[in-house]
Amino acid sequence: IGSVLWACSSAPTHAGGQPTPEPVAEVVISDYKFVPLTLTVAVGTTVTWVNHDMARHTATRHSSDEPFDSGLLGNQQIFTHTFRTAGSYRYICTAHSGMQATIVVR
Repeated sequence: IGSVLWACSSAPTHAGGQPTPEPVAEVVISDYKFVPLTLTVAVGTTVTWVNHDMARHTATRHSSDEPFDSGLLGNQQIFTHTFRTAGSYRYICTAHSGMQATIVVR
C-alpha cells in the first residue's frame, strides 16, 4: 500500500490557485566585474549571480542586514539570494577586492 504525502505552501498564488513565481534578476560576473554595477529590484526578488570568468569569484556581503556569501564560484557556477528587506546592499568579491557592486531593493 502506497503512502500519501501532503504539502502546504505559504507561497502567494494566482486567482486560479497556481503559485506566483518570485521575481528574478541576474548579475553576470565577467572580466573581473559585476554587471550591472547597480541592480534595482523589488522586495522578494531572487538575484542570481553567474560567473562567466575563468577565475573564481565570490558575491559576499558581511553585514547583519541581508548577509550573503556565495563562496568561491568557478566558471559557469551560480549563486542565488532572495532579498526580503528594502535597502541598499553593497557587496564584494573577497578574492578580488576591486570588484564591488550594489543591489538596491525597493
